[in-house]
Amino acid sequence: MTRRAGGPLDLSVLIGATLGKSRLGSGVQRARALLLWPQAVGPEIARLTRPRSQQGGTLYIEVRDSTAAHHLTMQRHHFLRRLNALLGEGQHISELRFSVGSVAAPPDAPRAAPLPAPDRARARKLVQEVEDPELRQAALRAAEAVTRARKWREEQGWRPCPVCNERAEEQPCRDCTLTLADPNVRRAARTLLRSPEALEGVRERLGESGANGARHLALEQLTEQMDLLALECARSGGDEGYVTFLKAQAEVYLCLKLGLKRQGLRRAHRIELPERARQVLSAGRGDGEGRG
Repeated sequence: MTRRAGGPLDLSVLIGATLGKSRLGSGVQRARALLLWPQAVGPEIARLTRPRSQQGGTLYIEVRDSTAAHHLTMQRHHFLRRLNALLGEGQHISELRFSVGSVAAPPDAPRAAPLPAPDRARARKLVQEVEDPELRQAALRAAEAVTRARKWREEQGWRPCPVCNERAEEQPCRDCTLTLADPNVRRAARTLLRSPEALEGVRERLGESGANGARHLALEQLTEQMDLLALECARSGGDEGYVTFLKAQAEVYLCLKLGLKRQGLRRAHRIELPERARQVLSAGRGDGEGRG
């Protein structure tokens, strides 16, 4: 729709004119105050009240009982200020009237599941090296709280984090996700790919969580490399070069995963390898019952 002697007619002008002609404009304005009431007072008070109507500059609100009506009346100047700020120019509420009316009772909040009883055996094991009697009691209470939280997570079906082994909803858990992004941890992981025996040094520098993170990253990369090598071994018909390299990567993997030194590895430990690498090495030529 356009003017005969000008550009397009502004849509807001058209709507305003239509509302004015049909006498709906004032009704829409009054409805705004009712609709904005919950936003002005917040969710807690909105659950206890129901804006009923507006007459002139007065907004009528129903509440569940006279005590609530009296309390809210004493605070009405705060609600007026917030409501008028939301309404903006063109509309102003000058008074709020609270009265007892039919307001549905708020639904009962869901009850949180109680924490399970502590695992006292596990808690005692956690503090077995604490010798001071007074300190031991405090440590035991803290350990019991930890075991209760752990049991609760287990009951919720949370799985062990692949890095720290603590049960978590997210995989890896939030703390370990941050650890894995640490540049120092990522550099340490590259070191472990070459020298798994460096894990103790990494633990001294970066702590237990940093060492766990570097170990996890190294194991992930080794898994990818061994999967590719296993495929190449299968395609090449068991090429000796690929098999030798796969065995070397498998040694590093098992050292990190099992916490063993190379000389402590045995053929039986191959059960811990990823499936493809295990299949290729198990199908290859035997090399005795010694190292993998």
